[in-house]
This record gives sequence, C-alpha cells and structure tokens, in this order.
Amino acid sequence: MLRTQAMYSLKSSWVSSALNLLMLVDGVQARFPTPLKDAGAQLKTDDDTVTFDPLGVAAVLGNPRADKSAVRLYTHYGRSLFLWPHFTMLGGTLPPMQMLVEHLTATFKHIHPAIKTCAKDTTPLAVRSDVSGNVFSQLPLNQNNFWLNDVVAFRTSENPAHDFAIVLVDGDDKSDEQRKSEVQLRIGGFWWRFGKWSLDLLSLINGSMLLVGMVFSVLTADIWGFTLFVIYICHWLASVLISLFAMVDTHEPKIKKDKTWKYAVYEREEGGTVIFKGYQETLERWARSTWEYKPSWKKECLHWLWVLTGTLSGIASCACMVNMRSDLQLGFLAVLIYSSLAEIVATRIGRTLQEKAHGEISKAEVLNKPSRTAAIIHATLGVIPGCRLTGLNWIEMRLLPAWPLFRDMQDLLKEIGVMQENGMILAGEYGPPDPPVNTVCTSFVDEYKGDPLHGLAKRIRDEIIGTLYPQYCEMGSEK
Repeated sequence: MLRTQAMYSLKSSWVSSALNLLMLVDGVQARFPTPLKDAGAQLKTDDDTVTFDPLGVAAVLGNPRADKSAVRLYTHYGRSLFLWPHFTMLGGTLPPMQMLVEHLTATFKHIHPAIKTCAKDTTPLAVRSDVSGNVFSQLPLNQNNFWLNDVVAFRTSENPAHDFAIVLVDGDDKSDEQRKSEVQLRIGGFWWRFGKWSLDLLSLINGSMLLVGMVFSVLTADIWGFTLFVIYICHWLASVLISLFAMVDTHEPKIKKDKTWKYAVYEREEGGTVIFKGYQETLERWARSTWEYKPSWKKECLHWLWVLTGTLSGIASCACMVNMRSDLQLGFLAVLIYSSLAEIVATRIGRTLQEKAHGEISKAEVLNKPSRTAAIIHATLGVIPGCRLTGLNWIEMRLLPAWPLFRDMQDLLKEIGVMQENGMILAGEYGPPDPPVNTVCTSFVDEYKGDPLHGLAKRIRDEIIGTLYPQYCEMGSEK
C-alpha cells in the first residue's frame, strides 16, 4: 500500500513538472528577428540607418600586393617549408576575375592565364653580360630568385656612380630535405615550426572570420550577408587547396655543364651598379628560365574552382554589400582589413624562412670610393674571395673607356689576382707591400713615363697599394 502511494506521488510530481515546463516554453520563446520561413532576399530601401555599402568596391580595387600573393600561391617557392596563405584582402578578387577574362577573350591556342599572372610579377633586368657570348640581354627577377631582391635594391652612398654591389649566383638545386635542414641549422627547429604555424594560424583566422560572418547572417536572417560570406568561404577553401599543389613550375631547359666564371652587369637608373657573378651554366639557366603550366585534371579543377569562386566573390562584394545589414557590412570590411594586414605579416615570415632555407649569400658592396678606378680595384682585389671580379672585362662591359692604360690596368689586376689565389701576397693589410706586387706596379707606372697619363698611372698604383695594404698606407700618411 505504501509502495503504491509513493509511486503515485512520484508520477504526480513528474506530470506537474512537465506542465510547468510547457507553460514556461509557451510564455518565453526565442525567436529570430525575422522568422526563417519569412526570410527572403529584399533590396534595401533608403532610410536613416548608417550604411557602408560604397566600401564594398574595395574588394575589387587594384592591389599590387594581391597580385603578388596570387603569384606566390600559384608558384609557391619553398612549399616544403610552409604553405602560403592567400588572404581575402583588399583587391583580392581581382586576380581571379582577370584570369577569367583572359580565358574568355583568348584564342584557341593561347598562353595560360596563370602564366600571364606570374609574368606580371617578373621584373626583367636589362644587363650586359659575357654569358654565351652576350646573347642574353635580360635576367628575370621573380619569386624563384627572391633572395636577390635586397642586393638589387642596395642603398648607395653619396657617390652612386662609383658604387657596386656584387653577388655570387649559385644554382639553387637543394632538395626539400636540404632546405629543411638549412632552416633548422640557421634558425632552429622551434623557430621554423613557429613561423610555419604562424602562417597557418593567420590563414585559419581569416577563414574563421568568414565563418562567423556566415553564422551571424543566419542568426539575423540576412540572405545577402549569408550569400556573400558563403561565397568567400568557398574561395578561401579553394586557395587553401591550391596551396597544397604546384600549379606553375619553372621551366629550365637542358644546359651544357660549364664551370667557367661569367658576369652580368645591371646599371640601375637610380644609380649604382649590380654585378652578378656565376658559372656559365648557372647564369644561362637563369636567363633562359620561364614559367610553365602543365595541365592535369587536378590542376584544372583547382584552377577553375579558384577562378570562379574569386569572380563570384568580387560580384557579391558589390551586389550583396548594398543590401546587407550595417553591422554585417562592418564585419566584412573588418575581414578585408585584417586580411590585408595579415598578408604583410605573412610576407615577412615567408621571406625570412625562404632566405634561411637558401643558405648563406656571398655578396659584397663597394661604396663611397673617390674614383671609378678605386671602386673597380676594390671590387677586384678588396672584397671577399668569392665575389672578387678578377675575370671581369670592364672595358667590354662598357664600364671603362677603351684606353690602352685601362687595358693595361685590367691585365695588372688579373696578375695580382692570380697572386692572391696562389698565396703570394703574405704581408697583410699592415704591409709593407709584397715584392711581387711592388714589382708589377712599378713596371706598370714606368710604361707611362713622359706620357700625359703618367699621373693617372701613379694614382692607379696608389689605389692598388691602398686596397691591399690599407693600414700600411694610413700609417705612412700619418708620418
């Protein structure tokens, strides 16, 4: 009897609790601002609310950094070290839209738009060289030889006409494992992984912001905002997928092996001269390198996915922004601004990792010399051994006039350069000058006794001695 009453009491309490819960749900209901069944795409009407829709055009404005980012995405030098994150930045939808236009307007047989996009980021350096008998008048500067950018853009002194930047161009044929080992050796495994994970995190934040925008569009029943963020998420995913594969490769034709030292001279319009030194095979391979797109079903699918989603993103940026809620408009602009800033940070991180993976760069600068001959002598005899220009014909490169004196000076510098290589110069910078150097310099000056150029010959001799024995010359001048 007692058990039956207890069970009846328990059932009564359950029924009472259920009735109370139903009454609570009936009294308090969570609703969307607009019921989802009534949500629809409606054009925004003019009212007193603040709107930011004119700023939607920022997504399709020209942005050189967006073009460079697209090139990095398709070429991606150093993919074994990190994945390049292509962000949905200001002007980020313009490259895929331009590719689509190229596809639609091109003839049946045409250069692939991806190659044309990569070519935009290639700077041809007009050079004079002795590579293959001066056949090549240009060297392409692009993502494959990014490590030369700092050398090409070196800072000149007050006498830029006498300034030289010299760089030893080596063949970058390291394997992926060698690049990883080089990075870990130079900055440590922790910092390499930190940089790699930082790039992944920047990209993940970009995608998360788009996802949050999509969720808020659903919660506010904003069809325009939902459409915009969904399309951008698809484009972001397409960029992530492309970063996993090599879309555009470097085509390097077969080159005959030749370990002869060759030189290429690039005279900058803003002043200063850059001299590239390398083996014949290395400089020829650089001069003949081009971009190459080898079609495959995987590449074509990824390429068209990226192009179409990027084009739709550009269209949606203008069409949807006009009709979105103001707070969602601000959220979308925040995505564009974040992505633009994140791309700058990612560029710095990626460049550092790539430079460390390349290894040490042999380079030297000759700055603020009082005369052209002093700069040439220092570049030939006074820089680190790997960058010395002993074999460079300054007259044929049109860096010196074709005077007999300068031809003799070139021969003299070659002779002294051979002495350096053979260890015949032993006195060091404190001197006094080694007898072989004294002998050849005196002979050079004596050839021009009684000649109007005798004073110039003596100055050249003094500049040679001053380059090889600087401390000795300073002590002599103090006395």
